[in-house]
Amino acid sequence: MHSEHEQLFTVGELARKCGVTVRTLQYYDKSGLLCPSGYSEGGRRLYSRRDIIRLQQILFLKSMGFSLEEISQKVLPADSAAELTQVFKNQKTILARQLAQIQQTIARLDKIMEEIQSGNEVGIEKLLMITRASRSDNPYFFLPRHMSKEQIEYFIQRFDEDGTSDFNKKLLEFSAKLIDLHGRNEKPEGAEGQQLAEMWWNLVMLKTKGDLSLIHDIGSVIINENNWPQDAADLKDATLTFLRKAVLTYLRKNNIKLPKNHGGIDK
Repeated sequence: MHSEHEQLFTVGELARKCGVTVRTLQYYDKSGLLCPSGYSEGGRRLYSRRDIIRLQQILFLKSMGFSLEEISQKVLPADSAAELTQVFKNQKTILARQLAQIQQTIARLDKIMEEIQSGNEVGIEKLLMITRASRSDNPYFFLPRHMSKEQIEYFIQRFDEDGTSDFNKKLLEFSAKLIDLHGRNEKPEGAEGQQLAEMWWNLVMLKTKGDLSLIHDIGSVIINENNWPQDAADLKDATLTFLRKAVLTYLRKNNIKLPKNHGGIDK
């Protein structure tokens, strides 16, 4: 039911104003992702303010690389001012994280160009680093896609935007070392393996603010092989084999006991 004075848009009007095609909106309707709030007497689709907010979320999540199936599970209600504020707050956090990643990549490129202009040869390791950074400064960037709304909000409340850049930098260094140790067939129980496990533990403490119950939310996503993107096979293998063994040894040696209902990478 719409108020008498509520502005409604036809599918063509909404498509023009939001920069999408009519065919896209028709497809969203057919798939149940964005159904119009009503129809005209002539049977034309009519979209309301509520539909526009939903479309904005769909387009934002799509730009982040989510599939339509994933998007259907992540679109939040925005019927009140508080709910709409939360929608945009979440999007702001994601964009701020991306901005920090872009700025870090730009800084790396500037440094590489300075070395080139100085006549120094750029080593293969730096080229590989830049290649990895060009994709994402967070090698576990896929994790939020597989977390519930409550889990994401929980992390957002405990991890401010200012700390995201520093955390991603540490995580990138960690993942590079993890892949290197795994590739060299080092023992997870060895000195380097345990140093890596300690690094992981410190990152977990930083991310969770010491709340051990959050390890379940992170670990349960990581150990599910179906959650990993196809282009992260090296990190996936290193994480699910080498890191799990290294962490288990580290926890035992340091007598660290997690909540009984914990799960994940250290299980």
